[in-house]
Amino acid sequence: MTLLAAITGPAAAAAAANLIVFTPGAAPPPPTSSALPTQIPPSEWSLYPADPALATAASFLSASLSSNSVSLPRFRSLLTSFLTTLSQSLSLRTPSSNVSLAIRSIAPYFPGALASPVASRAATLAEYDVVLALADCCLLRHPPPNLLSSLSEAGRPDLVCAVVRRAADLRSSELLATLRCFLSPASDAAYDAMMSVKNRWKEAAVGAVDLCREKGAAMIANATGKKAAMLLMMAHDGFTSPEVCLHYLFASGNVDSVVLGAAVAELDGGEVVRLMEYLTKWIGKYQRFPEAQPYPEAVGIPGLELCDSVPSFGVVTRALGLVLDEHFSHLVLNADLKEYLKTTEMMVKQLTAEAESSGPILDLLRLLQHDV
Repeated sequence: MTLLAAITGPAAAAAAANLIVFTPGAAPPPPTSSALPTQIPPSEWSLYPADPALATAASFLSASLSSNSVSLPRFRSLLTSFLTTLSQSLSLRTPSSNVSLAIRSIAPYFPGALASPVASRAATLAEYDVVLALADCCLLRHPPPNLLSSLSEAGRPDLVCAVVRRAADLRSSELLATLRCFLSPASDAAYDAMMSVKNRWKEAAVGAVDLCREKGAAMIANATGKKAAMLLMMAHDGFTSPEVCLHYLFASGNVDSVVLGAAVAELDGGEVVRLMEYLTKWIGKYQRFPEAQPYPEAVGIPGLELCDSVPSFGVVTRALGLVLDEHFSHLVLNADLKEYLKTTEMMVKQLTAEAESSGPILDLLRLLQHDV
């Protein structure tokens, strides 16, 4: 069969029959098996004009949110009105009267330019369900400058975790605010919020173990459960609630080492010690379970999404190197850390011996060994 015959054959005709006509106008003539479909004249195509009501509603919402006098009822009214206009413009069903649920239902169509001002105003008014909805729906890839510090000061490290988990990039000031939020809980309420975060990791780990134990489970499901259970168990056992929150920061693949180094340099002595303890725990975990590997495939499996928030060995070692570079004198001169650093050195030496065939990882481990 010639290429032309293959293109103009019945298969091509069937595929052409399923084409979607996006704009009003004359439908294309039905294709035949012996000729290519006739081109549609440009005059037959047209684009729907932009909905002026939607543009007006978006401009009005943006201008209204810039006012410091917006009250909580007014904020809810403004957001509800905009979401209703957006739904009507796209011929979607009427959104829920619950603002956070409405955002989740219409998230794929929510304008990204409005997400940041909405989140900032919601945080100011303590409308935290809205912030969580925007973060969970990946609408805060570039969070507004003061959002993380505002949430930290309000004692909501759980929301800081949600925002950091989905953020595409973070500034040095935002990383510093996040580190201090997790390393130095501001209040008992903040610590309680961190405990709720750790409980979610426990539930996820137990769920992964149950997946392995299910009778008659498919082999692929059993293998998935084992990989996920190992990662989630490593991330839960032995870590304090504040340390579990740090997972979200160090698991983010979008944290630049230079920016992180600048944030780490601003930490005080106590915060540096706690960060060092956290990273060393991870080194010990990967020493004990060398078979543990990142498992991005688990992200799409209900109940196993947290596997994506487990820091990799490479990230942990790079972060440990940053801490040593920025605070080497403090760590060496602190008598209380002497034995602690010796333990870290021993673990790094053992991992170096096991990583002879690991290429670039070997060079990094040798550098860490020299610094320690």
